[in-house]
Amino acid sequence: MVKKESTRQAFTARLIAACESAGIVGHGRNKQVARALQQQGCKISTPGVWKWFNAQSIPDDQNLLALSHLLGVRVEWLQYGMEKPAASLSSDSLNVQRNVFRVESLDIGQKSASGLHARDEFVETIHAVEYGVDEARVLFNGRPAENIRLIAINSDSMVETFAPRDQLFVDISVKVFDGDGIYIFTLDNQLYLKRLQLQHRKIAVISDNKRYETWYLNREDVDSMQVLAKVILSQARHYQILG
Repeated sequence: MVKKESTRQAFTARLIAACESAGIVGHGRNKQVARALQQQGCKISTPGVWKWFNAQSIPDDQNLLALSHLLGVRVEWLQYGMEKPAASLSSDSLNVQRNVFRVESLDIGQKSASGLHARDEFVETIHAVEYGVDEARVLFNGRPAENIRLIAINSDSMVETFAPRDQLFVDISVKVFDGDGIYIFTLDNQLYLKRLQLQHRKIAVISDNKRYETWYLNREDVDSMQVLAKVILSQARHYQILG
């Protein structure tokens, strides 16, 4: 309960900061935000917006996306404090003109998406990578560039699948467990990269390195964990130095 309350308070602080940067201030901001979101097709009332500004609730995914567009911030920052707040619109426009699919690094470096220390689980070795649009469409199965991030693993817990410093491509639009796979998530003030597998009525948390024991999430754990992304692709770090 305390954790959920602190999560709501952190969201409210980011929301207020984003509104101030966007010039949405004063006593009429609840109505102003509600009206703007309604014009985007969102089903939200002024009292509902009031709850966001007072740490009573957090918007659902549809409202979060519309709210981030309204305020000109990244949805992952608004929801979790992840990455930098401002979206680089000019860079995105340039990429479209150049017919480039640019994948940015996941800005998890010093802290996790919940503001937690990220331990040594990840390391940033590449700032961004660019692909031709056709190649990217095949690689990422049609996912848009804004949903894809790049990060390097820095531990041996998944060594049967990934080696340290391998590059992982993750889908940051995945915010819940949506089936067996490898996820980045936080639980009890810890950041994890683990394989999650549904086993009857519980979810197994598996390290592909057999030196690590499998453990399990109960219903309370599932309710309190925060999924940050799902791994969709990996690239081995193997350099052949020829000169």
